[in-house]
Amino acid sequence: MKYFANLFTNKLVVWNIIKSDDRELYAYGFWQGTILIVNFITVVIIGLLCHMLWQSLIFMLAYGVLRPVAGGYHARTQRNCYIFSILLLLAVLALLHQFPWNAVRGIFAAVVATCIVFLLAPVEDENKPLDKIEQLVYKRRSRWTSLLLLCITIILMMIGKSETAYCIAVAIMALAVMLVLGKLKNMVTTKSTC
Repeated sequence: MKYFANLFTNKLVVWNIIKSDDRELYAYGFWQGTILIVNFITVVIIGLLCHMLWQSLIFMLAYGVLRPVAGGYHARTQRNCYIFSILLLLAVLALLHQFPWNAVRGIFAAVVATCIVFLLAPVEDENKPLDKIEQLVYKRRSRWTSLLLLCITIILMMIGKSETAYCIAVAIMALAVMLVLGKLKNMVTTKSTC
């Protein structure tokens, strides 16, 4: 896929659509766009195969809104990230399908997960360190975003859309797990470099 992103970018340079100096930036953008499209298609395929398409999409939407501002565990390679994302989605769909959800459990899970987001976020990665200002900005954004998702979860429960609410609650839970894993990874990395 990276090959095609570079090939497409080179064609745009040859056709004078973009400047040669901007080639790397465009190649990176096309590469990231390709990854995003492949990930979306994967979510749709897994959702269809599990007969849980709308649950997959609701989960990924809620998770995708919170993840960029909260951070958390990051795999070392793009391939490992892709595999980990597939396993995460399968685990989430299994949890949504098998766990005996009710309003109390759903709200409790969302509240606990939101508290974890409040305590830990943002969790930086060694490849994406945050300065003090970024930490404050992302802390505020992650808190507001998780609080908004919690409120949406509660409102959905109140209006009888509990299955949708569970998808959002599990998204906050999954993010909370990623924050804990990210903190643990950072602690291990810090100890091994000392």
